[in-house]
Amino acid sequence: MLGMQGTNGKINGNQHVVVPPEPESTSLLDPLDQAGYDPLSHLLEIFSARDSLAQLSEIQNHVSQYGFGLDEKIAELLQEQAAAEPSVQRVAKAHNELTSIFSHIEIVRERAVIAEEVITGMTVDIRKLDETKKNLTKSMTMLKRLQMLMTANEQLTVFAKDREYKEAAQLLEAVIELVTYFKSYRSITQIAALSRNIAELQRNLSEQVIADFETAIEGRKPEFYSERPTVLLEGCMVMDALGESYKQRLTTWYCNIQLKEYRNIFRGSDEAGSLDNISRRYSYLKRMLKSLEPQIAQMFPSSWKVDEHLCRLFCEITRDDYKSNLARNAKNLNVDFLLKALEETMEFEQFLEKRFASNPKLLPDVDLTDKNASNLVFGRAISEAFEPYLGLWVDSQDRKLGALVTQYSNQMLLSPNSDDETPLQVLPSSIDLFLFYRQTLTQSSKISTGSELLKLSRIFAKYLQQYADRTLAARIIDKVTTLQDVKMTCLIISTANYCHTTADQLEQRIIEVIDAQLKSDVNFESEKDAFLAVASNAVQSLVRKIENDTKPAWREMINYNWGRLDAVGDQSAYVTELVKFTEIGVRQVIEQMNKDLYVRSYCDRIVETTVNMFLANISKCKPMTEICAEQMLLDCYVLKKCLVKLPVLTQSADVQPSTSYVNLVNRATGRLESVLKAILTNATADLPDSLKGFVPSTSFVRRALPEKFRWGS
Repeated sequence: MLGMQGTNGKINGNQHVVVPPEPESTSLLDPLDQAGYDPLSHLLEIFSARDSLAQLSEIQNHVSQYGFGLDEKIAELLQEQAAAEPSVQRVAKAHNELTSIFSHIEIVRERAVIAEEVITGMTVDIRKLDETKKNLTKSMTMLKRLQMLMTANEQLTVFAKDREYKEAAQLLEAVIELVTYFKSYRSITQIAALSRNIAELQRNLSEQVIADFETAIEGRKPEFYSERPTVLLEGCMVMDALGESYKQRLTTWYCNIQLKEYRNIFRGSDEAGSLDNISRRYSYLKRMLKSLEPQIAQMFPSSWKVDEHLCRLFCEITRDDYKSNLARNAKNLNVDFLLKALEETMEFEQFLEKRFASNPKLLPDVDLTDKNASNLVFGRAISEAFEPYLGLWVDSQDRKLGALVTQYSNQMLLSPNSDDETPLQVLPSSIDLFLFYRQTLTQSSKISTGSELLKLSRIFAKYLQQYADRTLAARIIDKVTTLQDVKMTCLIISTANYCHTTADQLEQRIIEVIDAQLKSDVNFESEKDAFLAVASNAVQSLVRKIENDTKPAWREMINYNWGRLDAVGDQSAYVTELVKFTEIGVRQVIEQMNKDLYVRSYCDRIVETTVNMFLANISKCKPMTEICAEQMLLDCYVLKKCLVKLPVLTQSADVQPSTSYVNLVNRATGRLESVLKAILTNATADLPDSLKGFVPSTSFVRRALPEKFRWGS
């Protein structure tokens, strides 16, 4: 079958008949027209079958006709090319055309330059006219404003003379704006003179307003101010228009006038100015505020806050008086008197703060003594004068704390009839001590949060250590016997725990209020460790009580004739007594303890000491046979049941001890069981390494296990 478009194959049975097409029907897609034409593969495709060779002549004719067609096309193309214009002539023609185009471009450019020069010459005069128009407009604007300024100056003079302050205030704003506009033209003589006249008018106007206030305050011309009650308020509008400095000048003048009498009465050198009369100073201002309130409301706008400015000036005067007075009497200052004066001062500051707070609803949540609070107005306005003398007060607190701790160390922890009283949770002296600390810290932080507060914190730490040593540690009973002793020891434990917790809170509170650069110097770690040591030693004294109470049971274990034991029976008599005395003693202690933390610590130590006593006494039991070891294993199981339920002895039967405690008992008694099981071993062998840590010494092995083990190398 022929595989090209120019040759069609028709199937007639099993034979291929090739019918060559006409040459003109050949398309560009004919395989013979393809650039990568492969004649071999094409022939193999055409003559793929043996009987296809019969069409060989037909295919040959088709190829010949195809070649003739190509020859004709080539001849036609050659004729067309010969008839066309030669390439050299076409290139020369294109070059001439480009040269002509460039000539035209150059001509256009030259004409554009000429046109630009002509237009520039024509617009010079136009630009000059524009500049002239701008200058003329600016001159007209300046002349108009100058005329307005001169007119306003004349009107302002009339308003000032007639005390038409409201209109003057409105006009002043325009005048000040116009004067500012002409500031750069003061080199012109007339403008400079006008500016001086306006400045002089402003000064005269401000002086006139102040003179009116003075006349009104002194009571002169009452009929004028009764007829024009708003004239002073309108005068304040003038001062507002003149600027902040004029407003401050009027306010300061008024406050100084009102406080003139206060300065005369409470001069620092007079008796009235001494610290003894500190309360009179504050009462004086309160009365003044009450009496001046109507006058201030009539004379000044509320936005000026003249009453607040008056109080600020009062605080400045009073603070300076206190500084001079305190410096003059520094050697003879009475600390109690100083503290009383300081407390009254801070109360007065709180009074002012509440009166002038911008948002009174927030005041209950604001520390009025916080010097770093940005929203406070009078937080430390006067009390700042007392800060340099805080050291005297700190020293007095040192003496007071020394006396307190001495008093506490001499007090009885429990009264003889304490059985009839409500059980104490902690010593009252510890509560009193930290209450004193809290009050002292509050007072100190109100005055200073710097080096004096750090000094006070170190005094606190010193007496915490003394309280731990003299009041608690010194009262720990080495040999606890009675219920009263148990109560006292448990009270010491709970007090030490309370002191440890509260000392940590005190440390954090001091760190919060002290200055940032001193925070790292506040440290109560050694004092907190001292209280932990007190609690630990007190717990150990209660453990020794159990040791003493169970001595008869251990003695019975040692003295028992273990050689007569020929079979394992019920639990031994000694372990019955041991369990009995242990439970009685532990129950007695737990009933007095109010902290689960120390109940667990106490029971842990009971487990440890009981197991160690059992291990130590095994070697004293003679003779130690396998039956004896089996009996002791049974006794160990009974003892283990007792130890497991120690923490919950005082609770209901369904309450179970914690898993961690049960694991601790299992580990402790496991050592004991391992040693007893080792005694039951029949074979002679070295003592296993796992048991070497459980036995006290080699002498124990020699005495208790002479036939069973030899100590390994």
